Amino acid sequence: MKTTIWKSIAAVTLAAALLLSACALGEARYPAAGGTVTDDANALSQTMTADIAAYADTLVAETDVRVHVAMVLFLDGETVQTYADTLFTRWELGENDLLLLGAAAEDTFAAASGSAVKARLSDASLKNLLYTEGFSARFKAQQYDDAFGSFFVAFNHLVAKQYGTEIELGERFKAYQPNAVPTATVPPSTLQDNIADAASGLAEATSSLWASTMNAITNSVDQYNDDSRQRDENGGGLTPTGWIVLAIIVMIVLGQSRRGSGRRHSGCGCSPIGWILGGLGLGEWIRRNR
Repeated sequence: MKTTIWKSIAAVTLAAALLLSACALGEARYPAAGGTVTDDANALSQTMTADIAAYADTLVAETDVRVHVAMVLFLDGETVQTYADTLFTRWELGENDLLLLGAAAEDTFAAASGSAVKARLSDASLKNLLYTEGFSARFKAQQYDDAFGSFFVAFNHLVAKQYGTEIELGERFKAYQPNAVPTATVPPSTLQDNIADAASGLAEATSSLWASTMNAITNSVDQYNDDSRQRDENGGGLTPTGWIVLAIIVMIVLGQSRRGSGRRHSGCGCSPIGWILGGLGLGEWIRRNR
């Protein structure tokens, strides 16, 4: 009887141990927090780790945002965002915390943040940095230092815009700052984007030049039409000076008709000057004062 009881106890104990082992094998493994940078994948250099830690210290002093970086090898069957959110909770991070997670062996990454961070740095803004600033291409090419270096330079610009705080990077991430000589190979997609931007700029410049030319032609036509209307309003194209000349000619003709064709004397209209003086009525005055 005793032997049967002990066998039953042993069987139950073994079954429980096997069950616990199965549960442990089915649960994803999460790293313990190791400071600003937790690199269980040994993917980042000491220099990059130090730069991230130094930048994080300045960032929290200026904005209250605490940034953390976690690098693991595998996600143990979890999706990358689920893993990041779970790790955020396990590390008991709060509303001012930002976690950047990378899985080196699975070439994937994600970000998780608290409510205060989301209010300034939205999930969409962070994903935009992860996927459009060269981070994604470099991370998938196992260029982890280059990926995080370029990310934090772009992230610093976003922080300056959203928090109104300009953080001087100094020697941190120096190789990835805009005035630095590039040390990493630029992914092909970047070159294609530059060509597309240049083509777009050329198209805009051509369109602007064409619009300016057409506006100039339109303005010239409008000015010509305005001048034509002005001439019509002034009486068939005669200006004030034209009216004066016309009046003088009429006076000359009328003066000649009064004097008759047979009279010839000074100021009689025999010369152009005489015609003008006669037309103005000055011929008789000149004869009287001779």
